[in-house]
Order: sequence, then structure tokens, then C-alpha cells
Amino acid sequence: MEPVIGLDVAKGASVIQAFVKRNEAFGKPETIRHTESGFGRLDDVIRLLEEQTGKEPVIVFEATGHYHRIVAAYLERMRITHFIVNPLLSKRTKSAQLRKVKTDAADAWHLAEMYYRGDVKPHRKWENSITEIQHLTRQHEFMTSQFVQSKLNARALLDQVCVAYEAVFSDLFSKTALQVLRHMLIGTVVTEEVIRKTVGTSHGKAWIQAKVDRIQALPELNRSSMAQRTALLCMVEILLAQQEQLSQLEMKIEEEARRIPEVGLLKTIPGIGDKLAAKLIAEIGDVNQFGDPKQLVAYAGLDPGVHSSGQFVATSTRITKRGSKRLRRALYLAVLCGIRGSMNEKLRTYYDKKRQEGKPYKVTVIACANKLLHHIYAILKKGTPYTI
Repeated sequence: MEPVIGLDVAKGASVIQAFVKRNEAFGKPETIRHTESGFGRLDDVIRLLEEQTGKEPVIVFEATGHYHRIVAAYLERMRITHFIVNPLLSKRTKSAQLRKVKTDAADAWHLAEMYYRGDVKPHRKWENSITEIQHLTRQHEFMTSQFVQSKLNARALLDQVCVAYEAVFSDLFSKTALQVLRHMLIGTVVTEEVIRKTVGTSHGKAWIQAKVDRIQALPELNRSSMAQRTALLCMVEILLAQQEQLSQLEMKIEEEARRIPEVGLLKTIPGIGDKLAAKLIAEIGDVNQFGDPKQLVAYAGLDPGVHSSGQFVATSTRITKRGSKRLRRALYLAVLCGIRGSMNEKLRTYYDKKRQEGKPYKVTVIACANKLLHHIYAILKKGTPYTI
């Protein structure tokens, strides 16, 4: 048998255990840091194993949050054969043991044993462009959630400082509304120069001046405490900064998406725009790794669980939710955009059919997500745009 190195990944460091063959360890477990010197020690172990066995060893480790990414990136760069194990699969095989042992060294030993038993399969490999857009879309998701929370906090403060401000601007969190509110809270006079910088057109200047006059007539703004005004000013500054950061991030996502042909194919589906198409491709990756659409559905966690025992067969089952939650969320949004206003006629017809059968709303939406994922699989597999 070929040599194997089991690697238990943690934050900033990993425990390695090398094997010449099954149940024959090569040295003792040791800890390496995720630094240049630490990876240099890993190279030394690989070289020693190769000299003794005459074969290049393989490395097996779990997908541990984001901590394993730096290890995977190094192994990819050095072109070292490695396998990334699903933690669910690793946990299931560990539970079959009679003794309950949980140490880093035992985990590294167990990963190598999984490889020798044949329980380890090649992991998914993506192109660099998909990896890049995945980083961008996930960061966009994180920043969007922060932006939503900031808006909620700002609205709560505005209700205490000047509740009538909402009646002045139809979009309370537009850049213009926030800039005007910022100058009012600072106490500076909203002059012609300030208006010109906010909106360049003459029509915009007159429109903003009318808004400013209405705001200055509000007595609540002047009666609020200094602490409340300061807190609201801080939130306005944060919102403006977050808007700018999100705008730059969206431009970068669009730039990266133009390099991936699959994003353009998904944009042909009604209801799926630039960001949603990029999100779907980022989470699906290379569709050729899935042998059939059911595997992709299972990866998304949309497949129903199976429960039967003896004569009993469950008729009401839930989806497993064992796949990518980000992919499920993107599909959910795509379904909502497709059925709203009958933008996607095929999906809307299917939705109406299931509702007429008496299916609950959430069950129907999940069924639509399942169907949409089958369409996405066919589009990406064949390389042809969506047709009505």
C-alpha cells in the first residue's frame, strides 16, 4: 500500500501522522504551524516517506471551516496529491468504533485509516475564477447582513430623534437622504455647494432644497438630546461607508462574473440577475462533478429524508438540509423572483399547480427550488441558454 499522511486541521496549526502502510506509523504525531517553516516540515516528512517507500504519499484531512483552506491552497500550489474529507462522513465512521477517543493525534490516525479502507473519494476541484467569485459573493452576503442590521438600528434612533423625517424622503436610506441627514445632524447649513456635491443636476438642487426646507421646519430635530443626535450621526456615517463598500464589491463581482461563461447562461433564466447568477455558480462550482441532477439536489440539501422500518413507511418527510445552506438560500431567492409577477412562466405554472393540489406554501416553494435546480443542471451540463 502507498504511504499516507493523516492531517488534523485546527486554527493556525495541524497535527500530522505519517504511515508507511496500513497500521504501520512513520514516526510519532507532531504539530506543524500554518507558516512557511511549518509547511517546510511537512515537505520534509513527505520527502522522507518517499525515500523510504519509493512512492509519493497522499495527504488526507477534513474540511474544517475556513482553517483548511490555507492547507489546501499550499498543497495545490505544490501539486501534492491530497483528499479533503467531508466531516459528516468522518464523524459517522468514528462513531462505529467501540472506544470513544477524541484527540488530534487519534483524528489524524483515523483519517489515514479511512483512506486505507477506501472510504475517501476525490474532492471537488474548482477553477480559480470560481474560487475568487465565491470569496466575493460570500463577503457580499456578510456585508449585506451587516447593512440590514445598521439600517434597523438607524431607524430605531431616528424614531427617537425625529420620527417625521420618514415623511420627507420616500427612500429613507438613499444616499441623498443620508447625506442631507448627516449635514443636519452635524449642524452645518446645507448650502448650494453641499447640494451640488450631493446631486449635480439643477433639478436635483431644487428638489433637495425643498426637502431641506421641510426638514428645518420639523421641531423634533432640535428638541432631541445631544447623545441621541451623536448616536444617529454615527449610524449615518456607518451606513454611507457600507453603501460605498457594497457598491465597490458589487462592481468587482460583476467584473469577475464576466470571466465565467456559466454565469451568462444562468442569467437567461427569468428572475435570475447578475448577483444571483454569480452566487449560484459560486456555490455549485463545476457541474460535471455531479453525475445526475439528483446528486446536485442532494448537495443543496433539498432531497427528502427517507424513513422506513418494517411495515412502516413515513409519508411526511422533511428535506435533509445537509448540503450547502448558501446554495439553498440562493435558490429560494431565485424561486421568489421567478414566481413574483409570473416572471418565470414555467416556474409559476408549476407553483400554481402544486398550490391547487393543496400543498402548503413552503412545501411548494421547496418543490419549485428542486425543479429550478434541475433546469440549472441541464443548462450548465449542455451549455445552452434557458428556453421557454
